[in-house]
Amino acid sequence: MTAWQPGNYITVERLLDDIPGDWTNVTLTNWAQGALAYAPLRVQREGTRARLDGHAQPSATFSGSQVAFNIPAAFRPLYQRYYAVPRITSGTPTFIGVAIGTNGDVTVYSSTSITTTDRYDFSGIDWPLN
Repeated sequence: MTAWQPGNYITVERLLDDIPGDWTNVTLTNWAQGALAYAPLRVQREGTRARLDGHAQPSATFSGSQVAFNIPAAFRPLYQRYYAVPRITSGTPTFIGVAIGTNGDVTVYSSTSITTTDRYDFSGIDWPLN
């Protein structure tokens, strides 16, 4: 977003920088859209930041690491970013580790087994684009 200061001139670029962009779908690879239709996994640019919204779940049971999906080029971070993502299915809350690479790959890390019925909420993730 534009850091407005006294004396700044309003330009179209500065105004557009303050308006969130359209939501864009991610490309799911080893994961699938979660069962909750109202929360599709997608990405959006807002000013100089990008953010994820929605949830997803693995396509097959796994443990260790796995690329879950890919973010389009316009939304990729300039260096690798790391996050914790909560499981949103019933039971004890747990977290998985997530790394977003500069190539757009979102890799999920877990030391325990994750099944196809485990859904994870990516809505708390945002990063700078500059």
